[in-house]
Amino acid sequence: MRRNLIGIAAIREKSAELDLPMERLLAVYMMEQLVLCLSVSERGERLLLKNPGALSLNGRSGSYQLRYVYVCADTERLTKADFAAFLKKSVKWETQTNINWSWRSHMESTSQRLEVELNGELEGVRIPLSLVVDGIHSTDLAHEAGTYAMRLIMETSKVQQVMVYPLEEQFLDDLGEALGSLELIRDMGVYERLYDALGLLGFEGRQFQKKLDQYCGERQISLDATRYAQMEHYLNYPYMNKKWQAYRKRCRRQLLDWETVYGRFWQFLQPLWSARLQDMIYLGSWIPELGRYLD
Repeated sequence: MRRNLIGIAAIREKSAELDLPMERLLAVYMMEQLVLCLSVSERGERLLLKNPGALSLNGRSGSYQLRYVYVCADTERLTKADFAAFLKKSVKWETQTNINWSWRSHMESTSQRLEVELNGELEGVRIPLSLVVDGIHSTDLAHEAGTYAMRLIMETSKVQQVMVYPLEEQFLDDLGEALGSLELIRDMGVYERLYDALGLLGFEGRQFQKKLDQYCGERQISLDATRYAQMEHYLNYPYMNKKWQAYRKRCRRQLLDWETVYGRFWQFLQPLWSARLQDMIYLGSWIPELGRYLD
């Protein structure tokens, strides 16, 4: 028995009501249904969604991707064959909705990353989606998983709690991406997420300074004076501002200017990094409500 028989007519009616392109609404609906299937599957508590913002109707159109972390058991490794079998067995594509799914997967040879290309088809309308799954072990997580209340866009009275990647871990990943990629960074959404996280998370400077050293050391990211000078320059760097403006245009929501977003990020990072370059320990505490350190 099908759980949900929402069709194209209902999607068109809803898109007109919300004044949104039908493609965007349909894509988010399909991603939502995929997240729902994964969250209630037998491995739901081991699949942590990294980008719940992808489910927003105000997000970027044209690229519909869900990113997950899969928490492996102690001796387990994420493999293409195992995850494919899990999808086939546990995610009942044909019985959950009237969406017809087809998919193929690819495993990166140099990492624990699985990429799944999907096509969701509803009454002849096809939407390409992608699923990226990174395998990690529970010992790699220093914080407990969070939850995200996903309100179904076509059934607004229903809310599903979804397990999500810890915000603290996402913050460190985004910080590593910013530090490692510098001006070659491809996803300027990294800076949006860093800005948002710094308005929510508190940090004790000494502890985070130590964690940052360890994180960058493991990834061979040099925290030297040259990189420091580069990133200090980015606040007023026309090239980075231009990349941010291009990102803003792709997003159907109001975003702050580059100086504000990068300014908060640099206000957080600069004291820690400056102290490190002087072989000093920074003792301030980052207060998210204030957007600055208290010494």
